[in-house]
Amino acid sequence: MRSGILTGLIVVAACTCVAAAERPAQFSNGDILIIGTGDPNAPALPPGDPNETWDAAQHLVPSWMSVSATMTSRLDNPAEGFSREISGPDWSLALTGRITVIDSNGLVGLCPITGSALALDQDGRVVSSTPAGDMSLRWYQQPCPVMRPTGTGGEWVSTLEFHHFSVSLPMEPNVSYPSLLSRVEWSMYALVAGEFKTVDIPFAARDTWVELAPGMKILVEQALAEGTKYEYRIKMKYDTTKADYLQGGSVHLWRDQVLPPAVVLNMEVLNPAGQSIHDLGGGSFHGSGSYTISNNQVTGTTSGSGDCSACGTAATFRYTLASQLREQPVRLVLENIPVPSF
Repeated sequence: MRSGILTGLIVVAACTCVAAAERPAQFSNGDILIIGTGDPNAPALPPGDPNETWDAAQHLVPSWMSVSATMTSRLDNPAEGFSREISGPDWSLALTGRITVIDSNGLVGLCPITGSALALDQDGRVVSSTPAGDMSLRWYQQPCPVMRPTGTGGEWVSTLEFHHFSVSLPMEPNVSYPSLLSRVEWSMYALVAGEFKTVDIPFAARDTWVELAPGMKILVEQALAEGTKYEYRIKMKYDTTKADYLQGGSVHLWRDQVLPPAVVLNMEVLNPAGQSIHDLGGGSFHGSGSYTISNNQVTGTTSGSGDCSACGTAATFRYTLASQLREQPVRLVLENIPVPSF
């Protein structure tokens, strides 16, 4: 349960991808943090409805970016009473890559912490097999839009990606060093939603609160649009047991808590044609926010300003919300990965 008072400053910026090999020292905007406590042998995830399936292969495509090999060998000082035998060498491999979202339907975020993993060598023999680790701490990142060249003409297209993830592969004892990994598979967890909706609010100041979801309201205190320039300030208040706001921080859950019924995934400013001013690019944007949390009650203010000559006048605030949230285990696979030699 949340308790006490927490006051923080949130800077609203473009999506920041965090290397999955490390837990970030400070969670980026768009993360959901879930903290587990209690018996470490208890299941990390609550049992879900077996009829509710989300096939990762239809939504996510992993690709490897690098493979590194590490050899460790150890000798303790015999003069200090230790054994004269050398331990090792012990080999381990690490695979890093990115995951491209080919179908974002239902997807809210992905936990970059990998669970159990299995690696086969060029002859199909198991060279690494790791059980699922401690998943009591999980945070879910939203995918980042990335521009990449594609096609023979080198056209640039925008894709959604999780960037980066890492799979640790300690080598099994007494196995030969592989020249190729014919197959690597590992588990992760996705956060998926059964329903998405958008709420559009005119880009205009008002003196009445608007409900985005049960337990969450906003008040547009300031909204100025002059030609290509715009500026706004929005108050927000909500109960984190009923709704939460990803772009404004993190959702903190203990093991005895559940995901909130609804979360705000994003807020965009649209021009009169219904286009996102931020997505059109070619301009500048600055945003910030401050929030106070006390006993699950959050109050705060978000403000922003920008100037985009190619975008037109700011006309609408659009909030995207997700509900019917659940955590979904997924299994990902890569094949025919070369291994560096010495």
